[in-house]
Amino acid sequence: MGYDSRGPSEVTCTYSTGMWRRACGRDVVASCVYCGEPFCASHGDRGPDFQDVCHRRACAAKQHDLQIHTAWRSHVAISNQVSMCAEMDCSERMRFACSQCRLLFCDTHVREHDVKDTRVQPPQKVRRLVCAHCLERRKVWE
Repeated sequence: MGYDSRGPSEVTCTYSTGMWRRACGRDVVASCVYCGEPFCASHGDRGPDFQDVCHRRACAAKQHDLQIHTAWRSHVAISNQVSMCAEMDCSERMRFACSQCRLLFCDTHVREHDVKDTRVQPPQKVRRLVCAHCLERRKVWE
């Protein structure tokens, strides 16, 4: 667990239930993969493959979105296996890849949009092809 220089025994849960309330202060079990904050057993979930997520609203939304996205991706990827657009009920041939999910779509179901490229520092806005599903997900991640 990537704690600060104080060591794991000196770090306590930083989860707070309100703006004017103190941090929990209980013993830490993990750090959140999204915000990096330490949390106790009551204020987060330990997931498989170190996918530990605290109960903060933004982090829980990201975890929920990722579960929905993974299920969606598995469902629509079947179309790409037969060279068809990944959009539900579309019978057009696949032509263009979404820069976010990497699935293939027809020209009707991907559009150019400004997206944040986090592979460079500082992150920059770039124009990329994005499907409607990934465009909607940006609200949670940005």
